[in-house]
Amino acid sequence: MNTSYDTDFEARMRSGTWNAKFWRFARYLTTRKVESWGFFIAGLMIGGLFF
Repeated sequence: MNTSYDTDFEARMRSGTWNAKFWRFARYLTTRKVESWGFFIAGLMIGGLFF
C-alpha cells in the first residue's frame, strides 16, 4: 500500500494555517477580474451592516 499520499495529506493539513489560507485566497482573487471579487467584497460589507 502506498502511504506517501497519507503523509502528503497530513503535511498539507498542518501547513494550512489561517495566514497561509488568507494569502492563497488573496492570490486567487488577483487572478480574477474585478467584477468577480468586487461583488464578493461588496457582499461582505453589506453583510457586515446587517449582522
